[in-house]
Amino acid sequence: IPESARLLEGVGRALKASVGLLLVLILFNLILGLAACHFFGEAAPQYFGDPLVSMYSMFKVFTVEGWYEIPDQIAAQAGPLAGYGVRAFFVMAVLTGGILGLTLTTAVFVDEMVMDNNAAVEKQLRAVQDELAEIKALLTKAPSDPLHTDSSD
Repeated sequence: IPESARLLEGVGRALKASVGLLLVLILFNLILGLAACHFFGEAAPQYFGDPLVSMYSMFKVFTVEGWYEIPDQIAAQAGPLAGYGVRAFFVMAVLTGGILGLTLTTAVFVDEMVMDNNAAVEKQLRAVQDELAEIKALLTKAPSDPLHTDSSD
């Protein structure tokens, strides 16, 4: 693999940067999975009858796989008001766990992976900034009036 050392270094950085977010997502999935098991275990035992299966089902919801089919099945068995509550629970799970959580974790991971690509550009930018500072220093030392002649000449 070309530049495998750089790739492995990027993966290491990305894992370090996103481990906290991954732990938060796992904890959030655990909480939602247990809540779904408690609330929907009898209505949809194939998805929420067991806490581990419930956590897997909630992870599927996070990844937007069947996120509307599962609440529709549960809402069909519940009354109209409970159906809105079921759908609201799953919309909240998709928005917070899927769209916000997984995309944020992915963004941090990718950003850390490509961070070394920016290192060369940042080095060049610093060099340009240093040169501009030197030019500015020279200009401030020079006489402001180019037509000005020193009487000592």
